[in-house]
Amino acid sequence: MTRVERPADFDSAYPYAHATSRASTIKTLALLAALLAYAAGFVILYPIVAGSVAKSVSEGNDPAMMQFVSP
Repeated sequence: MTRVERPADFDSAYPYAHATSRASTIKTLALLAALLAYAAGFVILYPIVAGSVAKSVSEGNDPAMMQFVSP
């Protein structure tokens, strides 16, 4: 073995498995963070939108009551 060759690593069946596992972990954590941010946004914004829709309906602006006008 020369100085430029890396020693053989037979711990896994995949070449460079240790490098891809780190990238996979980072991708998984990024996806988890995005899903948690989406869920938090839904939990925060849903009551605000529901209150706005309820206020609009109570003022008589119910979309179900509007007549459809064709072009």
